[in-house]
Amino acid sequence: MLGVGLGVTLGALARLLPIFALALAACTGPAAVARRPPVAPRPPPAPAAWPAFPVSVPGAQELLAAHTRRPARTEPVLTRELLEASLRAAARANQLVAGDDAIGAFLRARTPRQSFVLFGTYHDAPAQIVAFRRLAGALGFGATDAVIEQFHAAGRWSGVPAQHQAGDGAALVRGAGLGGVIASQRDHDHAAWKYDYLEELPALVATLQAGGVRVHGCDLPTSLQARARSVGDVSLTGLRELHCVLALAEQVRPPSKVAMLWGARHVAADGVQRFLPPDATVIAIEVFGGRPAGDGVEGQLGFRLAGPVLFPVPGRDRFALVLPAGALAVRVDRARTALSAGEPTATLRVSSETELELWLDGSAEPVGDKPRDLPLAAGQHAFLARDVAGGVRVPEGGFTELHLAGGEVRIVEHRPAP
Repeated sequence: MLGVGLGVTLGALARLLPIFALALAACTGPAAVARRPPVAPRPPPAPAAWPAFPVSVPGAQELLAAHTRRPARTEPVLTRELLEASLRAAARANQLVAGDDAIGAFLRARTPRQSFVLFGTYHDAPAQIVAFRRLAGALGFGATDAVIEQFHAAGRWSGVPAQHQAGDGAALVRGAGLGGVIASQRDHDHAAWKYDYLEELPALVATLQAGGVRVHGCDLPTSLQARARSVGDVSLTGLRELHCVLALAEQVRPPSKVAMLWGARHVAADGVQRFLPPDATVIAIEVFGGRPAGDGVEGQLGFRLAGPVLFPVPGRDRFALVLPAGALAVRVDRARTALSAGEPTATLRVSSETELELWLDGSAEPVGDKPRDLPLAAGQHAFLARDVAGGVRVPEGGFTELHLAGGEVRIVEHRPAP
């Protein structure tokens, strides 16, 4: 019996050997190879070199024309008369936007995933940099990237030694600290030194990065600017804009919302816009307010601001952003208090020392020294009262008082108890 049992057992084992062989093959076959650590992919090829840097006016003109991607167009210069007429037309058409939150929401709604918002500023007005920081930061319109003219972008122009094309990229990497940013501004930002706002650019970078916005340089490195000047001032302006766009194409991958801080002349239709992708949304904003002694057109304006206002001006996707800074500011006294029993809600209670016409959300209302209650939904609203423009907010479940007295605006929010 033992021999019979042993024979059966050996026979069974013999029949199982092919199965064991298949299992062993499976363990050493392709499946086992697939479990090995993957081979690291090859690094992507280095980006192609840029064109040769031009050395003549015809060469510069040919280069700029070859990289122009949007049709040329002209837009009127924003004179005092045009700005004042545009502001009043916007108030009547309910196109006046007031307050940082409302302006940010407006831009957020108009900027799809692939878009550029160009802020044209004056380098003698640090208040305009602060406005850019608010609108491009975490509480603004949702920018993913910020491009700042005051910092240099590294280039890769053919025929130019690399040491003459270095930018500020290392200083702008998040976590690199602000020492490099401060040194960069101290060394080459003459306007920031002259008008005593060297600290504004590091504060701008830190705020944007804290909100998750990637920060990039833009301008030609100093040695390349010297080369461009030898070609001519007109070419220098265009080459600086083209350099920025070429560098940006390698730093930012679509889709992205890009906020660009430029000098005012660069955001015109014949400026940096011409080099941007034709399928992207481009909004140009010219900023006014905060210049020394009201320099330029803002010193001539016949209205004052109780808060920042944004309104369309003639052109394509073109706006003016006017700030309550310097000569354009009116004194504003703000207060808030608890809502009392029996007081109205969803209301604006408005009064004025003198009789005037108040434009509010596109409607005109006569206002005098007797307080008048106007139904108004909770939220931010824009107003224009003769020569004062601004914004007023009605709290949820409460009401707001707006009193106009000469050169002063008083705003009191009545909020329900928490």
